[in-house]
Amino acid sequence: MTTSTKTDPKAQWRGAVVEFFIDKKLTLGVCLEAKGERFLVLTEADREINLPESRFLHIAPHALNVQKGRDLLIQSLQEIAKRREELRARIDLGDVWELVWAEPEAYDCAFLAGLVFGEEVTPDHTAAMYRACWDDTIHFSRKGNTFAPNPPETVEQLLHQKIRKAEREHEITVAATFVKSIWEGYTPTSTELASQETWIELLKEYVLHDTEAPRYRLARDLLHRADATAADAPFKLLVCLGIWDEDENLLLLRLGVPTIFRPEALQEAHAAREMIERQATNIGRRRDLTALHAMSIDSELTHDIDDALSCELTDGLITVGIHIADPASVIQPDMLLDREACERVTSIYFPEGKIPMLPPLLSEEALSLVAGEVRPAMSVLVTLTPEGEIVEHQITPSLIRVAERLTYDDADARIGQELRLTQGFEVAQRLRQSRFDSGAIALPIPQVDLFVDRDKHITVRVIDREAPSQILVSEFMILANSLVGQFCAQRQIPIVYRGQAAPRETFPTSLTYDPVLHYRQQRAMNPARIGLEPTRHSSLGVDVYTTFTSPLRRYVDLLSHRQLHAYLEHGEPLYNEAQLKTIVAEVEAALSRAGTVEHDRRRYWLLRYLGERLGEVFTGIVLDRFPRNYLILLPDVMQEIDLPVGGKELAPGDHVKVRIETVQPRTGTLKISLVA
Repeated sequence: MTTSTKTDPKAQWRGAVVEFFIDKKLTLGVCLEAKGERFLVLTEADREINLPESRFLHIAPHALNVQKGRDLLIQSLQEIAKRREELRARIDLGDVWELVWAEPEAYDCAFLAGLVFGEEVTPDHTAAMYRACWDDTIHFSRKGNTFAPNPPETVEQLLHQKIRKAEREHEITVAATFVKSIWEGYTPTSTELASQETWIELLKEYVLHDTEAPRYRLARDLLHRADATAADAPFKLLVCLGIWDEDENLLLLRLGVPTIFRPEALQEAHAAREMIERQATNIGRRRDLTALHAMSIDSELTHDIDDALSCELTDGLITVGIHIADPASVIQPDMLLDREACERVTSIYFPEGKIPMLPPLLSEEALSLVAGEVRPAMSVLVTLTPEGEIVEHQITPSLIRVAERLTYDDADARIGQELRLTQGFEVAQRLRQSRFDSGAIALPIPQVDLFVDRDKHITVRVIDREAPSQILVSEFMILANSLVGQFCAQRQIPIVYRGQAAPRETFPTSLTYDPVLHYRQQRAMNPARIGLEPTRHSSLGVDVYTTFTSPLRRYVDLLSHRQLHAYLEHGEPLYNEAQLKTIVAEVEAALSRAGTVEHDRRRYWLLRYLGERLGEVFTGIVLDRFPRNYLILLPDVMQEIDLPVGGKELAPGDHVKVRIETVQPRTGTLKISLVA
């Protein structure tokens, strides 16, 4: 910094040409007058500002006559700025560094300017050198108003960083040009796509994780340069590129849910299938129940059939067989196949398909209780009186051959016409009544089935869960799970139990669906919990309950089968309590993840379905009133929606007409209005 000693501050500063930063830009100005500790400065951009002396980077005193007109002062400043930039262009800091690096002391800009220009150094030369050193990020480091040469190793490192930064800048510029072209409708070649793989992954990260994405700022910079700043731009870009489908399941990707099986696990599955084929011809310790007339009852779309029923009348008693597929017979704990099943923890069902817990060649073929095929099973054989009282029961590994595959509609048509199914249904009704007598809660809420075909045609079907076939199957599954739970509790076999505390409020029992009553009943219920201690399941009305009947699609059920197998064969369980507790801790987080993904996807497709019906009028039922909104149920799709309070006063139970106004499946937005 060049200064001179003056007794009169005004004489010292008036007319001084100073350099300083405004908005991160080096700016030239002239001091018009001193105002206490600050100075009034006119800039080359014709702007007056007050600055303290500490803001000045370079000062050239008495450079201009402030008595000149304002326009002449600005012209002079611009000429000085141009002259200094021309001088700066002649400076090669690399050459200057070569002259001084061996003596690493701090040098002022006047000295460094003398090394470059070799002539009388003026304030313009000094300022030009200051500008060059200030902008330099490699050769010199600032020490107050002086600059010290960096060591050679630092210079080399900084040069490398500068080159990499330039390369990175080039890369992002090219990528931004590519993204901009896609945003404007260009269809890239496969070669172009391959060349932009890094940036495509960047966009995927950003869509899935937003501000939590590791390279969030870089993604934002890329999109800004490409002029693709709309909120949904990154997702739409990936759809345009063919990377994602317009209905991509983003939550599935975001949570990292496994969707494919590792090759080694599939190899184990093939070996397991061969073992199952051998079991079909080798009774071993299994009980041969292939002579029973077993029937599976499922949805017509079900392929992983893990339960079947038989019903036989002997000496006035009814023997019900609940036969469950037996993956534990071939999937051992030390197998990669088991590791994969534990990571998935459950099969996840979407309207457009599913992610199975076990490979389909096992869950849908070799282990599935396919009609006409001999399969290993775990059978719960229960002998009951016609009144539904249990006389005896046993749990046994078995071989079965399902005689018939029925849909729920098939079974409904035959109940009352065919003896086996009719007897089974009558017993199921008595078992159900017994549960109600023990405090079970009736929740006859219809179930919505959503189906999306390959052409993305969405079908919504409301299923009556009070149909005879539904009661028949559900009651015998509850019976089997309860009996297995009792068996293990009595013998202190560690197993995963499911329990539920009593509701916070009780309501009258109704087997006919009442939207308001059953909405309130659901709100009063406590969540079900899993654990290693047998506890009462209040809503089912049973003292002990586990899950055993879906081992092809629930890992906890597979664990139940393993514990039973080991106990029945060797007199002791496979897992001790500590081992099972560790597994359960791992399973719970994965179960929560799977439930979230499944619920989110069903809502997405339901909103897509309603989005195709914008403007249509639906019948709604008022479930509840809150300070700012009503909660409305649309029975046609069993969807609950908020309706703002206003206009007509409504009460729970009122039937109303509502219009679909806004649907945004990606954000989960659904808005309706009341039709007068």
